[in-house]
Amino acid sequence: MNRWLFFWRRFRRQLWVRASAYAGLGVAASLLAVVLAPWVPKDMAERLGGPSVESILTILASSLLSVATFSVGAMVTAYTSVSSAASPRVAALVTSDGETQKSLATFVGVFLYAIVSVTAINAHYYGQGGRAILFLFSLAVVVLVAFRLLAWINRLSSLARVGHMIDLVEAQARQALDQRRDTPWLGGRRGRLETGVEVFAASTGYVQNVDPDRLQGVAEQHDCRVEVVAAPGAFVRRGEVLARVDLPRCDETAQDAFRSAFAIGDSRSYDQDPRFGLIVLGEIAAKALSPGVNDPGTAIQVVGAGVRLLEGWATHPRPDAPRCDRLMAPSIQEADLLDDVFGPIARFGSGDVAVAMRLRKGLLSLSGLDALASPARAMADEALERARAALPIPADVARVAAIGRQAPPSA
Repeated sequence: MNRWLFFWRRFRRQLWVRASAYAGLGVAASLLAVVLAPWVPKDMAERLGGPSVESILTILASSLLSVATFSVGAMVTAYTSVSSAASPRVAALVTSDGETQKSLATFVGVFLYAIVSVTAINAHYYGQGGRAILFLFSLAVVVLVAFRLLAWINRLSSLARVGHMIDLVEAQARQALDQRRDTPWLGGRRGRLETGVEVFAASTGYVQNVDPDRLQGVAEQHDCRVEVVAAPGAFVRRGEVLARVDLPRCDETAQDAFRSAFAIGDSRSYDQDPRFGLIVLGEIAAKALSPGVNDPGTAIQVVGAGVRLLEGWATHPRPDAPRCDRLMAPSIQEADLLDDVFGPIARFGSGDVAVAMRLRKGLLSLSGLDALASPARAMADEALERARAALPIPADVARVAAIGRQAPPSA
């Protein structure tokens, strides 16, 4: 995706950004009452500009500080619970959750609105008209706080549930898979450059984003082709190859131009890396199948999520014409996608007959799709061999083996 869009999305997901914006709106709303005061009718100013507004603001200021503190504590508890029950890679979705951020930001913003307004009233900053505007603002704020508080209570009921986290990761993975399916080879085309000048990474970390339009523009400027060597999700060390261009020479300015299309960070990102979401789903299943947790139902739920995701990947049509004709990039192998989400389940769940049966059933259903037929069938056979080695009772092995004979695989 566009590099500026990627940086903007990453910036606005931080918790303090929305809280700061709401706090600024709260302070602005309290000061705006003076500007709007001349337009308040005299009768309304006399009726609403009394001492009642100060009582409302005092209640808001005293109560919302406690509410905000409790909400932050609840979020931290959910963050810790999700990290231990599911995967630390899922915990970041708790702090970036839109409903959670809106609730916390509303409580902080209304608290500052009330504090600034009470201070301004005690400093005789408002006349009767300004106090009337504050009264109307405060009524609207009370309605907003009530709505956000109910929404926050509803969110708390599911925030730390593993099933809810699976749904969030599935949504992130589906978005990344759909984006990559609609722009295979990052919007370019298949191919490799056998020779050319190499563009090296300036730092060590994971490739979080590649801007194909930026690469296309720089390639058009230098009349060359460019190959993406390190796709999103790849780990590169400083000095390793990010891209290759078919130029006889490439000065430092051109190197920086090509390098600017790559965003490198300390961890993988869900945005442009479809395999990362599948890997996290596999981690959740592996944690659930560990002896300390022993929750095969969660692993079965992950199998269902994986089947839905890969079915969408394999069945939707893909564009033929590349958007960036000077760009070449590696493709995603379907065998890797299957191994990312189902590999941990096959390795750690082969000793549970219910998990082994559901896994084999899901893989055989995916083998009915042309794009996944060969790798899904091979993984289903491998899962059966693992079950034969792990299950001590022949009757359980027979139940797993019978999955392929009960019905032909279908989409």
